[in-house]
Amino acid sequence: MFETILNFLFPPACSVCGKLNQNWLCPTCEKRVERLEKSCLVEVENKKYEKLLYLFQYESLVRKLILRYKFSNKAYLNHFFANQIAQNEKNRELLKEYHMIIPVPMHQKKMQKRGYNQTELVAHELEKSLGIPMKKDILSKVVNTITQSKLGGKARQSNIQHAFFIKNDIEVEDKKIILLDDIYTTGATSEECSRVLKEAGAREILVLVLAKD
Repeated sequence: MFETILNFLFPPACSVCGKLNQNWLCPTCEKRVERLEKSCLVEVENKKYEKLLYLFQYESLVRKLILRYKFSNKAYLNHFFANQIAQNEKNRELLKEYHMIIPVPMHQKKMQKRGYNQTELVAHELEKSLGIPMKKDILSKVVNTITQSKLGGKARQSNIQHAFFIKNDIEVEDKKIILLDDIYTTGATSEECSRVLKEAGAREILVLVLAKD
């Protein structure tokens, strides 16, 4: 039902050029995407999370797609990003080692304004394609913070502090968790979410993002 409504409101179209296309990527634009450098796994030290996996560098075509996805009602782009993650065999093998996917939540006011949480829609697609449960009701954002992209490094850290709350400690205790976000810049949001999850007993956290700036 959810998928039917989403496709009715946002008909399938090529994620890059916008032409109607059931595969979410037309043959011409598929060649453009194939030329992009994809999927990089980083082992992280001195952070609350252990690994960072990013799909693209946040530049040119990818930047345009993400901005469309977030701010131009292009909800159908969730298919494109989820497919780009899941079609990589190494990504699939790695992600299936984890117990759940938690999308970084939006504050209720921003959610109402935008109409959808872009990370939640990608997580929903990954749940279907990889069979990893998507848990959207564990982590909540309780502070309506300033948009991180408007701030510098130190200001981002203070802006996001204590903005997230765990609703259910038991569900994350001793679990390996995929924390899904859209863009990684300073890592302040990933660190704060991971801190809260680790305090609730999470065993290991992989931060998965669509692009790294």
